[in-house]
This record gives sequence, structure tokens and C-alpha cells, in this order.
Amino acid sequence: MSDESCPPPVAPKQSTIMSLQEAATGKKSHWAELEITGRVRHLGSSLWRLSHLTGLYINNNLLTALPPDIGRLQRLEYLNLSRNQLRTLPSEIGTI
Repeated sequence: MSDESCPPPVAPKQSTIMSLQEAATGKKSHWAELEITGRVRHLGSSLWRLSHLTGLYINNNLLTALPPDIGRLQRLEYLNLSRNQLRTLPSEIGTI
């Protein structure tokens, strides 16, 4: 056995739109459009609080489902869900 140590595993990259504290204090995001692509399997709950979004590009991921909270994005004009692994869509998607 060698005395060489293996490098520690790399933690998965995690990005946040804003911290819970910022959201709780009323901080607003001013992005009209948001793109999230890669190998994303789950979308965090803070995304659905961005009710001002007019465009959401969540294509080219590994999503298998969307939460009913997507219905909170009432200003959404463009939604790209292509190239995911979605099996069903929540009925709330019909309200946007």
C-alpha cells in the first residue's frame, strides 16, 4: 500500500438565488429570466418565490418532476423544459 493520500471528494456545487435571511427580509431579485442547465435533478423551493420571472429555462437537466409551486410563477411567458426526464406535469402548470 502506498503512503500517497487520495484527494478528498469534491462536494457537489450548490448555488442559491438568495439566502433565506435575504428572502425573509424582503430582498427582491430583479432577474426577468433565469437559466438553470446542467445535470440538475431537483429545483430548490426558493425558485418558486421569484414570481416576477417572465422566462425560465430549465432545459438539459435530469428533472423527473416539477412541484405544484410552479403555479406561483404567474408572470411566466416562456418555459423551456426540453431534454429532461419529466414523466408528468403538475396541473398548476395550466394556471401560468
